[in-house]
Amino acid sequence: MIAYYPMPNFPPIAISNCKLMCKHCMGKYLEGMKKIFDGKKLLEYGNNHELNGMLISGGFDKNGRLINLKKMLPSMKILRKKMCVAIHPGFIDKNIAHEIYESADIAFVDLPCDNGIKNVFGLNATTDDYFKNMELLLNEGMKVSPHITVGLNYGNIEEWEILDRVKNYKIEKLVIDVIMPTKGTPFENVKINMNELSKFFDEAKRKIKRLALGCMRPRNGVDAIAYQHGIKEIAVPSIKLTKYIEGREKIIKKDICCGCP
Repeated sequence: MIAYYPMPNFPPIAISNCKLMCKHCMGKYLEGMKKIFDGKKLLEYGNNHELNGMLISGGFDKNGRLINLKKMLPSMKILRKKMCVAIHPGFIDKNIAHEIYESADIAFVDLPCDNGIKNVFGLNATTDDYFKNMELLLNEGMKVSPHITVGLNYGNIEEWEILDRVKNYKIEKLVIDVIMPTKGTPFENVKINMNELSKFFDEAKRKIKRLALGCMRPRNGVDAIAYQHGIKEIAVPSIKLTKYIEGREKIIKKDICCGCP
């Protein structure tokens, strides 16, 4: 098994605050990220710390675009010479896709279900739009690890069709996140059916060559279920799962994001 531990050597960097305020997050996840809104300061941070890389993300505007991305790209391009630069770009256009290709090593793109986009993100968009967004990057030659958040629509698992579609693309790997209860949001008490989640893991394993379980998930044994269903790349596995695996197979530890090649 491969266990990923991104912190502290592969930190997430928020390059902006959020205006989109999706209902499952409401900006709460940004509170755990290093906030750097200036390109010069991003360079200073990267040069003054011994990092394996960084994940550039942050807040999105009301059209789902990453705020401040354009002005941060030159600094990312420089930092890429000494570390892995990953990016969570949101919606882009062809010109930005080319600049991302020159400035980052890999892109993490979301592939949400239609109801999640409408009811949770509040965007006038569809799953088709997100696939077209991913295609812009792939057409530039960018390495991409798409992310699915299972249960995005208030815990209802509606991401089955996305598995059928993404299997036809040349991706690095598919990262599976699982919707989680987040205090102070409408998702504070959200729950997901574990039996149905198990079936989803089975389906993903059958259809996608390389999978990883992401760090955005409930800490209630989801990682153990994923492992039992054949997912052998897991971000920040629980101590309980790690102890279970030890002695059964070798655990390879990597201090990077699970979506990296």
